[in-house]
Amino acid sequence: MEKKPPLYKSGDWPHFIIQSMADGVITVDGKLRITDLNRAGEQLIGHSRDEALGRFCGDILKSSLCDRECPMKMAMNHGEAVSREAILQNRLGQKIEIMLSASALRDDQGNLWGGVETFRDIGPFKLLEKERHYLVGMFAHDLKTPVVAVAGLLNRLRQGKVGELTQEQTAYIATIYQEMQRLEKLITNFLDFARLDLHIITPTPRAIQVEKECREVVNRFQALAEAKGIDLQMEFPEEVIILQADPLLFQRALGNLLENAIKYSPPRGNVVLTVHNNGAEAQFSLKDQRGPALLLRTCRICLICCIGGKARIKKNPG
Repeated sequence: MEKKPPLYKSGDWPHFIIQSMADGVITVDGKLRITDLNRAGEQLIGHSRDEALGRFCGDILKSSLCDRECPMKMAMNHGEAVSREAILQNRLGQKIEIMLSASALRDDQGNLWGGVETFRDIGPFKLLEKERHYLVGMFAHDLKTPVVAVAGLLNRLRQGKVGELTQEQTAYIATIYQEMQRLEKLITNFLDFARLDLHIITPTPRAIQVEKECREVVNRFQALAEAKGIDLQMEFPEEVIILQADPLLFQRALGNLLENAIKYSPPRGNVVLTVHNNGAEAQFSLKDQRGPALLLRTCRICLICCIGGKARIKKNPG
């Protein structure tokens, strides 16, 4: 039979676990009076455990959320774990960026006994995020500058600024110029995704009429489709679909998919954009024909109708 440590038998095992954790941990009773504080929490807050015991948690854990959106109160009132970023002011008046996670403590019968909150210093992670932001900006400048310069020189060659070109030379330069434009677009898309990830670009959702936005995007690519002999089609439901989304980002995402579908479809093929109303979400199906076997691929974008403008992307061969 496995031998249990003395702390387990004495009932001090939960306290031992809390004290051993690397994150700050504070526990409270049903009236938000502190019942425990671990060593990591002491270091962050600047108060000792003995000083904190029995005091109101807001007097010790002075975070920017205590007065308006106390995570501990929210967790105890609603029964769900709550996580938030906040600013902690320690005993010395220093402000520390922290991540708080609070949960209610209930017994097997569901009776509320209090709550537990963990918190950690995320200042170093924020610093790394700022450095990443700086590197992305530097990368953008350093990478786009030569691309734009080369594209400009190629354009001068195409215009015959340095002498007449042979038909073969013109064809080569045209291909290089197209690839340089594609590279510039890839760099721009990469930077846009990086800015979204760093919250430099903040989506601004508003009510948009889906059919109207889709037709604007499709009309921009009609000339590209006609040049390859591709039949570009649209199918919409009879009812009007209103979606909460950022119109610029919506058109950019749909435009990228549509451009790729046209670019990689064989000549004289067809590309069909279909919109379905699935109640809580709008579903977009983009079908194109690719390859010698005319394999039909479907790319569906499910844009959830919510203020946050969340999106779920699925790619299914079919």
